[in-house]
Amino acid sequence: MTQRSMALTAAAISAFIVGIALVATGSIAQNVGPATIAFMRYFIGVLLLLPLATAGRWRKVRPRDYAPIALLGIFQFAILIVLLNFSIIHIEVGLAVLIFATLPLLTMLIAVALGQEGFTMRKIIGIVITIIGVSIAVGSTAITVELGSKGWLGIGAAFLSAFTGAICSVFYKPYLQRYPTLQISIMAMTASVLFLFGLAIYEGILDNLVGFDASIWLAFLFIGICSAIGYFTWLYALTHTFPSNVTVFMGLSPVSAAVFGAIFIAQPLTIQDVVGSVFVAVGLMISLWQKTDENSLKVKRVP
Repeated sequence: MTQRSMALTAAAISAFIVGIALVATGSIAQNVGPATIAFMRYFIGVLLLLPLATAGRWRKVRPRDYAPIALLGIFQFAILIVLLNFSIIHIEVGLAVLIFATLPLLTMLIAVALGQEGFTMRKIIGIVITIIGVSIAVGSTAITVELGSKGWLGIGAAFLSAFTGAICSVFYKPYLQRYPTLQISIMAMTASVLFLFGLAIYEGILDNLVGFDASIWLAFLFIGICSAIGYFTWLYALTHTFPSNVTVFMGLSPVSAAVFGAIFIAQPLTIQDVVGSVFVAVGLMISLWQKTDENSLKVKRVP
């Protein structure tokens, strides 16, 4: 398997995990605050990744790199998730997923504007088809559900979450080329945990922890495991291919969410899920078909 194939496989794994984690998050979102959920998932994620750090390489970090890596971690792992968690409190999960599906389009536009990628109409068409697929898959819960009084806040939060993910996906590149993926994962997630701890305290985590039942703790553990695996594979993929090639796989998230929901919470699969999945698959094939995309713009190695 080529390095590019491994990167795309890692991106697909990460996308499936995001969908699964989103369903698990939705199951406790009405009982636990968004900052608390985000803090617990990455705190557990860091604990799971730390033992692996002793077995791998750990390069000396330039002093000037600490701040941007920490900021990327705070935005990617903290602010993005808080915004997404906030959105699914005020709007249906399906609508949040649909809005978040604009992530690859936003990523490509930003990467092209900054000169990291070359513009190709074929990739744009592929990305748009994946978004159409997502809209079909989640349409029954995204389009037809009436928005509540704070629905527009949820929509805005979901879009800002996607925009944050796009910005981070592009700006991670120099640091992922300079340091090992596991090192960046741990550094970024640790920064986000420290940031989220303050938000979680404000949200009342110290008082609420004793009131969480076993089902909530199991959800925390499951989401934490998903975070550790999902974001390591995400950063690995970003290391070895263009950001838009990675983020386009986010179209798989509602597919995994539908399958996971059908298996574990008796949520029936619909014809919309199947048709939407086909559109997502077609969009992915169109977007990633030509391997020459990787050579359309030289990726500069950062010393």
